[in-house]
Amino acid sequence: MGQSHSTEETHQQVSIEELSHEVALRFASKCYTHLEVAHFKDNFKTLADHQDGIEYWKEETLCRFLCLPDEVHAGSIIYQMATYLGAFPFPSLAPCILTREAMLKVVTIMTERYSRILKRGKQDKIKLLFRCMAVFDRRMSAIVTSPPEKEKPTMEQLVEEQKPVGMVNEGDVVKDIRSHVAGFAIDEPANDDEEEDDDELALAALESLDAIEVFKQDQKVDRKIHHARVPVDNFRKLVMLLLVIAPLEAQDNLAYYSEGMTKKRLHDLRDTANSIIAAYEPDQGYGIRYSSFTKAILSSMPYLFDPLNALFEHFLFSKSLDLSKHRDSAAPSPDDKIPVKGSPIVSTSAHPNQAATLLTQARLSHLSTFLSVAPTSTSTNPTIFKSNARFHPLYSTTTHGTSLSSFSRQVMSWQAPTLLLISGNPSEESANPSQESPSPRPIIFGAFLPTPWDKPSSSFATTPFDPSAPHATLFQLSPRHALFPSNPYNHTTPPSHFSAKTGIALGCIIPPSSRTTSSQLPILGPISLRINTDMSTATFQHDPSQGLGAFLPDPLLESAQKRPALASFPKKLDFDIDMLEVWGVDVPDSASDTEDAAAKQKKRLAWEEAEAARRRGVNFGGDKEGARALLEMAGLVGDHAGGGRSGGSV
Repeated sequence: MGQSHSTEETHQQVSIEELSHEVALRFASKCYTHLEVAHFKDNFKTLADHQDGIEYWKEETLCRFLCLPDEVHAGSIIYQMATYLGAFPFPSLAPCILTREAMLKVVTIMTERYSRILKRGKQDKIKLLFRCMAVFDRRMSAIVTSPPEKEKPTMEQLVEEQKPVGMVNEGDVVKDIRSHVAGFAIDEPANDDEEEDDDELALAALESLDAIEVFKQDQKVDRKIHHARVPVDNFRKLVMLLLVIAPLEAQDNLAYYSEGMTKKRLHDLRDTANSIIAAYEPDQGYGIRYSSFTKAILSSMPYLFDPLNALFEHFLFSKSLDLSKHRDSAAPSPDDKIPVKGSPIVSTSAHPNQAATLLTQARLSHLSTFLSVAPTSTSTNPTIFKSNARFHPLYSTTTHGTSLSSFSRQVMSWQAPTLLLISGNPSEESANPSQESPSPRPIIFGAFLPTPWDKPSSSFATTPFDPSAPHATLFQLSPRHALFPSNPYNHTTPPSHFSAKTGIALGCIIPPSSRTTSSQLPILGPISLRINTDMSTATFQHDPSQGLGAFLPDPLLESAQKRPALASFPKKLDFDIDMLEVWGVDVPDSASDTEDAAAKQKKRLAWEEAEAARRRGVNFGGDKEGARALLEMAGLVGDHAGGGRSGGSV
């Protein structure tokens, strides 16, 4: 009892500023190597401004170091996030000056280095990201916007008000830091009796310092997270930046991703960002709520914020301390560029029209927010860019026409994963006459199929579900983002099916074949997409009330469909097809596999052409009917030839 009482008295004598300093020291010693700390210090000191003996970074300095593109206007958002995260684990200290100590905590959180000592889940980082972007208003009558530029306090004024302890310097701690950087606009909550949810990551940080009680006292002045909203315009700027730097790696040249910001690229980025934001169900005039923010990321876009990891990893590499250069070599030129990998999209010169595709760079970045294309056992990050995947054009209605036989020839020979994209507009029957939109956005659906189309239809039912392997995924990219992952408990409905008589089906129920009846159209499953035989129309269904099929429903789309006012999200949607594409996904499997999937497909197509030419030269003595019957028995022609031979399911 006496020892416990003594510990409480010690806590009362320790200020939250001193504990914040201790957390930074713990991060520096436990989460980084000595070399990484040296690189970080060199980067910070080289660009730091000074005021009354304090080193700090301005917003302009942070944006210049990270080479953020001016056209996206995300610099102020990144700076606002940094001034909040720099105060970790005490929200009452935010916004803070970006001293070396504060910036170290920002880098630790953004790169998830904290996981080396704080064993908490990813959801805790999501809460921090929401808080550092959110604004608070007890009235919630309008989105709180940043005050005009003239009302912002200068950095010199902030430095005069705040004098936090440096990361390695010793000095007196200035208490009661309560400055307000423009962009937060924090109002007092309307109900002071409501308790804030505990921040598990912050509790873990202070648990090792035995300072939980001090943290809880500080939480009493924290603002209520359910009174917060992320302004849509601010979040749009951040999402556009995340799409731009989606391929970024820790050693890439940052300036490369700021180049080429044409009007068309900015339009594509904004359009893609709007589709992503629509999944967060922003309240009209309020912004994005915490519940929608968390649900959308965890269930639909788990990799959205991953580019921030590589972005802030650049703090841990200083060109002036590059040990890969010899001491007697020339000093690095500021124009020296670190090589950057090219686009994963493999263009083809055989079809000039292939340039106008659905798989643009912006949509590829969109896919990287949720799509895993490689097994987690062979890649620490199985996403598109981290797994070095390559996308080869296999089939397009603009290039190969709208024939199922052409689809079969181009797609069935690909012995690797495929990506299907389809765009269109609502048909007259599905169009809502009450909706008036001057420029309706197209409907874009897609599917990732990890196994070849020509596998037997029963293979998916007999193969055990492997959580580490990539799975069949159905998704919507426009006008709102939605994700329909594979159902691990499905053993009856094939994720994909192809037939020259019934068309293409994803997640549909396939009627049993019979000699007495003609081929029946696939039956729409609870979550399914069916493309008709002439590839002119398609039907998408999202009706979780029918049970579970090959794909799982999107929880946010399901809740949106329950609102009568949102008639733009019907459970069944018929639309006219504008374009359909299939891309072959080539993921390096192992070092021993020297021949890629594109080379294998080329050999297989050449063999099929040679076989077709050889069959045309066979002489059956004029008995054409007998020749056809013989070829049908061999499975070379007729309904059971090619893709129709096996049903083509995954």
